[in-house]
Amino acid sequence: MTQLWKIGVPALLLTAMVAGCGGSSSDGPGGGTAGGIPTSFSFKEAFEKLEASGQLPVLDRSDSITGIDANANGVRDDMDRYIDSKPDTQPQKNSLKSLHRAFNRAMTVDTKDRNALRDVANSINLSVICIHQTYPSEKASPAGREIEKLTVNTRGRYDAYMKFNSAMNGTVMSDVKGVKCD
Repeated sequence: MTQLWKIGVPALLLTAMVAGCGGSSSDGPGGGTAGGIPTSFSFKEAFEKLEASGQLPVLDRSDSITGIDANANGVRDDMDRYIDSKPDTQPQKNSLKSLHRAFNRAMTVDTKDRNALRDVANSINLSVICIHQTYPSEKASPAGREIEKLTVNTRGRYDAYMKFNSAMNGTVMSDVKGVKCD
């Protein structure tokens, strides 16, 4: 039973995720489709197809933690393009870019430097506050989570982000009042 649980639950979750993309897993003898993408593709091929179709943004998946930032504005070029392509207002876009910058700092901070950790955590908090000031309440949290997922999109970035989160474990932060957003 334990072995079935270990194999069956992840397989069931994966099937539900693929089916949740808009397709079914029984569209014919070739393995079916999910979101219009044949399920016989590898994850890499499926991501490439979804990116090519415009269903996912084309993201930097290099080994670099911060990625390419040609204009040195602190925002990965792929994220700059993605955020700029959104139909959001300029203040909303600014708040998303600010959060992305804060996540980049979190992934590169010296986790032994308590002051640096606090500064990064404060920048994340301020960015989240700005997202909540610029977006309607029902859209603010999903917008922030989306930026987090798209920023921390490789194993190396995930590991670096988790290292920051582990270093912050148990830290108490104070509430910030009177934040001015761009």
